[in-house]
Amino acid sequence: MSTNVDAQGLIVLDERQCWELLARHFLGRVGLGDADGPLVFPVNYAVDGRSVVFRTAPGTKLAAARTRTPVVFEVDEATELFETGASVMVHGVLVEVTDDAERARLARLPIRTWAPGDRDHLVRVEPHAVSGRRIPLHQYDDGVGADGA
Repeated sequence: MSTNVDAQGLIVLDERQCWELLARHFLGRVGLGDADGPLVFPVNYAVDGRSVVFRTAPGTKLAAARTRTPVVFEVDEATELFETGASVMVHGVLVEVTDDAERARLARLPIRTWAPGDRDHLVRVEPHAVSGRRIPLHQYDDGVGADGA
């Protein structure tokens, strides 16, 4: 399997790798714009096929879903010890899930919200593009020799 590397030396993740990374995590960020500029919200989520689903309360995210607002959903993973990590972005639109049968099915997903309050509304990020990058493992030359000189 060949590795695709971008101009900055980052490993480009294929779509399968992006969805695998998304499925390993449960906390991501939804970014959208409003009259005051860009907004970013942390959300607990689950992957449902080739989409991202989260719960929310009435407010900015739900209003955005009701108008099919363009968003980006983003997840990172990092390994500090090896100074490596990856990031995946899902570009799409927010959509409120209102169909009763679909809501019942999605209610079985492992979406446990950390924030207090009722978060009864299910929202889906319907993707039109998914991309990801990984920082490769590397060794730094700090200019100090083995003898400390």
